[in-house]
Amino acid sequence: MINRRPRTVGTVTLTDDHARQLWNWTLSRQGLHPRDRLTAATEISHAALGLHAARLPSPFATVIARATRPDAALTLLDQPAGLITLRCMRRTLHTLPVDLAAAAHRATIHYRLRDAARRAHNAGVTEQLIDQLTACLRSLLADGPMPYRQIEAELAAAGTAAVRATVKTAWETGSLTYLNASGCWNAERRLFGLTSQLHPDLDLALDPKTATRLLIRAYVDRYGPVTLADATWWSALSRAAVVDALDDPAVELLEVATPWSPSPAYMPAGRYEQFTAADPDTYSSGLQLLAHEDVALKAYAETRARYLADLAPRNAFNQIGEALPTVLVDGEVHGTWTWNPATRTVVPTLLPGRSSARLNRQTAQAADQHTAALRAGWRSATALKTATDAGQLALAI
Repeated sequence: MINRRPRTVGTVTLTDDHARQLWNWTLSRQGLHPRDRLTAATEISHAALGLHAARLPSPFATVIARATRPDAALTLLDQPAGLITLRCMRRTLHTLPVDLAAAAHRATIHYRLRDAARRAHNAGVTEQLIDQLTACLRSLLADGPMPYRQIEAELAAAGTAAVRATVKTAWETGSLTYLNASGCWNAERRLFGLTSQLHPDLDLALDPKTATRLLIRAYVDRYGPVTLADATWWSALSRAAVVDALDDPAVELLEVATPWSPSPAYMPAGRYEQFTAADPDTYSSGLQLLAHEDVALKAYAETRARYLADLAPRNAFNQIGEALPTVLVDGEVHGTWTWNPATRTVVPTLLPGRSSARLNRQTAQAADQHTAALRAGWRSATALKTATDAGQLALAI
């Protein structure tokens, strides 16, 4: 049982060159190509299987990297229709299209509810009290979203721990929706509203097994070839659940041998056919500035050599395992970049041995463009009623 694998319709062995081309083609499909950008935040989120949103700037910068026009990211600040932010894969915030959000939410709900129940138990909050306060929440929010602090104040008689446990549980079950109403990417004004009002088309009754099948197939479609270890790490689902989701005669998978790992990888046979027939221009993706915790990097664990090559992981990840804002050149990490809040500029740093006079010029130009795009969604502390540090984890309740 441990070694069970999904059934496949064929095998492919990738040379180093073909593997690099396939990886760049995968990036190009997601808008990470100078001539294949995407037009809207919703389209980008769908192509990338969500925008990583654990840190406030990440969704904004992720869209900038993939959009035809940098102002496409500004729509995120207005809570665009069709997108919802929720905690799902690896208990991490993602901004997803509603159809994909339903699958991500329901496939991962079991371990998130378990965590919420444990937190409530440790705080001495009973299920009966949570049920009572949940009813109060529905009544309180019936007229529209409300700031989290106001919710706490309205329900203060129950105690802070009980209110937090109730909001946490209601959000994880899906009855509450989180919104950031700050109007910028460098601050948070936390609101909660009723999902039934804000996203009535979110299918909260989707069967978890069906949801897992939809989610894992979407992941393999976007990011294949991936190994089972990649998939289990990305989703925090069990290997058995991943194999069950893929092991279906209706799903035509190829088993792919890659230079990135000795483990077999998998991708849809149809996607491989598209790759072999694609415009060779998409076999290289040029220079890209990826966001902190960019989904293209976080999609993998076992096969990170596709973008690290011979680099040590600490060149692209911090000490707690978060993907740094990186400079990617034809699919490989060549450096990192940071946002300097004092000067409001993007500051790139190329790695030793990974730079040249030409690449330095290209990177500086890309940094200038990224700076202008980020400034458009940034607000000074004096212009904000509620300001938070841009590095803060969003929604740490």
